[in-house]
Amino acid sequence: MSAVFLVLALFAVIGIGLAGAFTDSSPAPGPASPVVIGGTAKSTLPTPTQFPPQNRVEETHRALHAMGRACKVPISTRRPGSVRGPVETMEQFARDFPNGGFTMDDEPGSTLSLLVVVRYELQSCDPSLLPSVDELLPERFRDPA
Repeated sequence: MSAVFLVLALFAVIGIGLAGAFTDSSPAPGPASPVVIGGTAKSTLPTPTQFPPQNRVEETHRALHAMGRACKVPISTRRPGSVRGPVETMEQFARDFPNGGFTMDDEPGSTLSLLVVVRYELQSCDPSLLPSVDELLPERFRDPA
């Protein structure tokens, strides 16, 4: 008798499980939610046509990091020219390779993207150097503020 009861209980559990699997428990349809399609935005930057020698890329890379270090020093104790020197190195690179493409820190870059980064950093570090960087940037990449 207990075996029959056990088998009936087992059938009941299986039946309830199957009934739950076949019933639609999704919420009532509502307004459609927006769908975001994954991917990467296409760059609006021009495709580089120049590929600077590695020694110039490394020199510019060192200058970028030197400018970053110099910008961390308070203006009151900053050595004169500590920001201007690295910026001048990067500006010369931009004049020599205005449409350059390169890799820095394992990331693809371009002269234009380098200048945009330098300009952004100078806004808070040494705004007096912005005009010389702006001369090298196409107008649409300058900050209107």
